[in-house]
Parts: sequence; structure tokens; C-alpha cells
Amino acid sequence: MRSVPLGDTSMHRRHPSASSSLPAISEDGSFIESCDAPPIPPRATHRPTNQNLALSSPPIFNYDRSPPEYNSHFKEGPLDGEGGEKLSGLKWGLANNKHIAKRGGWKRLGIIAAIVLFCIVGLIVGVIVGVESRHSSSKSVSTGENGVQSGSGNGTGTGSGNGTGSNSSNGGPTTTEGPSNSTSNSANSTFPVGSYSINTYLSTVAANCTSNPATWLCWPYSTYAESQSSSNATFDWIITPVHDQPNNYTISSTPNIFSLVFTNLPLILKNAGTAEESYYFQTSMSKQTKPTTQLGKQNVAATCYFNSTTFQGYLYTQQPKTYPVGSANAIDMVTDGTFGEWPFAARIEQIAGGGEGTPTCVDPSGNSLGDFSEQDDSQLCDCLYLNYGT
Repeated sequence: MRSVPLGDTSMHRRHPSASSSLPAISEDGSFIESCDAPPIPPRATHRPTNQNLALSSPPIFNYDRSPPEYNSHFKEGPLDGEGGEKLSGLKWGLANNKHIAKRGGWKRLGIIAAIVLFCIVGLIVGVIVGVESRHSSSKSVSTGENGVQSGSGNGTGTGSGNGTGSNSSNGGPTTTEGPSNSTSNSANSTFPVGSYSINTYLSTVAANCTSNPATWLCWPYSTYAESQSSSNATFDWIITPVHDQPNNYTISSTPNIFSLVFTNLPLILKNAGTAEESYYFQTSMSKQTKPTTQLGKQNVAATCYFNSTTFQGYLYTQQPKTYPVGSANAIDMVTDGTFGEWPFAARIEQIAGGGEGTPTCVDPSGNSLGDFSEQDDSQLCDCLYLNYGT
């Protein structure tokens, strides 16, 4: 090994040629070169729209908090989830919506909202007006159907009556005029429509159509001449108007002791404008009697049938009645479904003609009890009921 003398310092000295590679260092700074601050770049003329803090979201970090650690994963700032952050997110979404961000977007949105609101209000008003109009029309129709039409100049009408009988499909013949004016029937414009009790008495009994008068019977089996108190017979009938046929009416019976059943027989106005003016009806039926005397050789209960019996009635509109005593000749109409008195005279008849097979009388087993017919068919059997002439 080569030794180096202690006083030799050439190995630690810098070569003079290397003095220009490093600058001199001065402790008082007299050799430091002056250096100016870098120039400030010009301000940008176009900033992104999301820099407008009025509509964009605020910085995701608060100034009084430290930033997250290096390489930490974050998508939401420390303020997210706190009060007001949802509103900030909504503002950011509205500001970046390309449809709203266009020129006039907010104005267009307001116009569309106003149009939608106007349509909704118009629809609601239309529905309300339609419902009220329908209700008003249904009420007017109901009033028209339930209303009672006023009578014609002759004192008749086609309003609904108080009876329960239904209209006939084959109403009576058309009449050109109703019953004539009178003081009594002008009080009720719907006359003769209504439900009436016709109080009569048995006036006459004729049994000429049979060889055995015991086979022909008339209830109540006593004439007025025989007993005034036992001769009363009451008929409860219902008169109804014919639909769409003014001054045309039908008449129907109610359950009765006479076994007389008829429905919606046409009423025909006869002798209009005279003192004999009346409503007339007629029908054919089989009259059944139960004689109280023995027929034939055996004493058994008998039933006789008069198969060609005519039942007819005249309901006068001018002629006064005299029965029952003290009854008034005025319309006694009621509206509660009960029967009022017929205000004028009435004539009611059952008529049977003679001839072969009239009557037919049988026992309870249906066996014939004999021939009781009258060969002369011009001979009549009759039950006559009146409420006048007493």
C-alpha cells in the first residue's frame, strides 16, 4: 500500500478548472440572481355551466374539514346526506337537464303546466254540468209521466185514475166527444176515471127462458118490491183511460158475490149531450145458479148453467139517482184507492135467452138432472138492477 504524507492535502482540494461549474454561495445573498413571479394567465371568457353555483351543487368538501386520505374512495362528499344536500342535488340535475337548459325552457314548462291545469279544470266543470243536466232532464220526464192531464172542454180527461185495472189492448171505439158539461162533473176533470161503488136494488126478476123458474136466480133473491132492506146489491168497478185515446175508457170488475168477472171492457158513450147520455158496456158469460128446490127425482144439490148470458150496464152521466135514499147526485171521487159512489143513475142487467140446452142442470157427480129448457128462444130470463125510479 502506498502511504500518503500527513501534510499533503492535494486529494481534498478542488481543481481550479472546476470553479465555473457551481455558483458561488454567499451568506448575505449578494450573489443570488433575481427571479420574477410567473405571469398570471388571462381569465377564461367561457366558463362551464356547472360553475354557476346558483344552480350547481356546492363543493363536495367543507372548508373546515380535512380532505380524505390518499387513495381513499369517495363518490359523495362529506356533506351528502345532511340537511339541504338533496335540494342541492335537485338543483344540479335541473341545471344540467338539456331540455330545461335550452333558451326558454322554464317558460315553456310553465306554459305546458298551465295548459294541463286548464284542461283538468275544464274536464271537471264539463262533468259537473253534464250530471246536473241529466238530473234536470230526468226530473222533468218523471214530472211529465206522473202529471195528470187536464180535461177537455166537455169535462173529461185522460189523467191516471185511482183504479188498479190495467188497460185493454183492444180499447173501446173512438168517440168524438166526451160527456156534456154539468155542474157536478165539472168539479173533477178526470171523470169518469176512478173506482166506484154502484149501489143498486134488485128491481125485476124474469125467468121465461126456462121451463122451471127455480133454476134462474138473482142475488140477493129479493126484489125491492118484496123487501126494500133486503134488495140491495153493490157493484165495485174500476174505470181506467185507454192509453193515447182521449175520451176512451175501459171498465173492470173486482171480486164479488155475483161471480161476475170481466177485465178492461170498452165503455161506449151513448146519446151524448142528451139527458140519456151514458157509458155502455157488454160482455157474454156463463151464469151459474144453485137452485134451492129439488130438481128431478132425487133430492140432491143441483147446479145450473146458463151458458149464453149477456151482462151489460149503463152508467148515466146526466140522469139523477134516487137510491139509496138521501144519496147525493154529485161526484164523490176519492184518491186513496177506496171506492166512491157513482154520482148518477145506473142500469145493470143479466139476460139469458131461451133455446135448447138452456139451462144445463147437473148433480154433484155431473149427471144431468133433466131438461129444463124453453124451446122458444125469444123468451128471456132477466135480472135487472137500478138505482133510480124509487
